[in-house]
Amino acid sequence: MKLLPVLLAAGGSRRFEGVKLAMQLPGGTTLLGRSFNALSQVRSSCDTHILPVQVCLGGHAKALRPLLPSDTTIIPSPDWQLGLGHSIAAAANAALGTDADALLLALADHALLSAEDYESLIQSWQESGKTTASWYLDAPGAPAIFNRADFDELTHLCGDRGAKGLLKSLQKQQQLGWMALPGASIDIDTRADFGRFVSTRSQ
Repeated sequence: MKLLPVLLAAGGSRRFEGVKLAMQLPGGTTLLGRSFNALSQVRSSCDTHILPVQVCLGGHAKALRPLLPSDTTIIPSPDWQLGLGHSIAAAANAALGTDADALLLALADHALLSAEDYESLIQSWQESGKTTASWYLDAPGAPAIFNRADFDELTHLCGDRGAKGLLKSLQKQQQLGWMALPGASIDIDTRADFGRFVSTRSQ
């Protein structure tokens, strides 16, 4: 089994009023770097090969590209302004061009998540064999692992609703695996969010 991790980092950070993912954290890394490193540190298990992390860029691609290792595969999201669904579709199209059996979609502003969190999600997916989502705020969401059978539907997403509709549909059909991941309920949308996150990390 091969799993392709894709970090979604294509948004315009309108509420942040700046290049959110380029913000420096204590220790010298950036928000983008923290999320990329956590996903990159996920270890392959005996029955799942983790492919190199790819990153979907759009709104601030010129500012963010230099923050990533030079050999990182970039997935362009030319329609990023139209919403998250278009970036997910770009990621799914990229996954279709590989031999990956599943696609792990992660959000770059989920700054609390660690490599261990992603590994736990992967283990849950392995055990169920189903498309598997994180569960927080009483609903399924990202990060989530989609089996290849879902790729085509993901390529048709549009607007700003993302893949939540697909996840909820699979849940109703009892075809969704899930794992409680409360840390995924915290993302960074505003400068106040960023200040609180840095303050927490400094304590």
